[in-house]
Amino acid sequence: MKLTKRWLIPVSAVLVAAALAALYWFGRGETISRQVNMAEVAKSETGPRPEAVLRIAVASMISPKETENSYFDLLRLVGRHVGHEVSFVQRKTYAEVNELLERREIDLAFVCSGPYVDGHERFGMELLAVPVVHGGMVYHSYFIVRRDAPIKDLEGLRGRRFAFTDPNSNTGYLVPTYVLSRRGETPKSFFGETFFTNSHDNSIKAVADGLADGAAVDSLIWEYINATKPADTARTRIIDKSPPYGIPPIVIHPALNPEFKQQLREVFLHLHEDPQATALLKNIQIERFAVGNDAMYDSVRQMQHELKEKR
Repeated sequence: MKLTKRWLIPVSAVLVAAALAALYWFGRGETISRQVNMAEVAKSETGPRPEAVLRIAVASMISPKETENSYFDLLRLVGRHVGHEVSFVQRKTYAEVNELLERREIDLAFVCSGPYVDGHERFGMELLAVPVVHGGMVYHSYFIVRRDAPIKDLEGLRGRRFAFTDPNSNTGYLVPTYVLSRRGETPKSFFGETFFTNSHDNSIKAVADGLADGAAVDSLIWEYINATKPADTARTRIIDKSPPYGIPPIVIHPALNPEFKQQLREVFLHLHEDPQATALLKNIQIERFAVGNDAMYDSVRQMQHELKEKR
């Protein structure tokens, strides 16, 4: 991994920046729960009338409002295909979404690769489908710094402020922690200060605004923001990227009704064939959904295992 030393910042400036970071990020940890009234949709769209509510959660890989803007209409369309109203739920952390699914308070969720591995081990969380992006089903961790910073490699971030995404994030926490571990370091021994931003777009903005000297972020989110709202990514620079990992999947509880499970899977696998879904999928840079397999996440599982052994 690569990241050079920056000019020393006065302690007072560091304290001010840290205070601003705390005020900015913790104020953005909102929770969203929104329900689609399918009776209203049915007035203008053909299809089966709803008989129940499909409860869907999207983990905060991007900030709550951005997630709602990106996913809500697409999930409403999924609900229409199965004849259900849709309850769209968000939580601040990945762990909270996993807990909702484990307690069966939601029916399906879009989660990160790390939480999938955790959920699969804890209660048998199952893959429903995985997105295909740029022709593949993988993603990377991007190590980023501010564009005008003279940092060239990971060593350049020693003693600096680093933004993590979520304690359960693969690309936003597990990967950089694993990279440091292979060097005989921990985040505490290597960085001068760390904080969690709760989403990858927040981490990008933290670096762009100078609240963090570096961050590790989901490549899919960086590329999405770069294509749709490049003002922040234009102020950052990718200094390295990780090997590929299995892409964040759509998951379900193992006890979900088998017939309904298959119905949902078929809807996602053929969603790209629906003309109404074309623009919605393009907006989140997903080409289509495909059937995934648990082996796609073995490398994530291996990193978790190695880190646990070293504790």
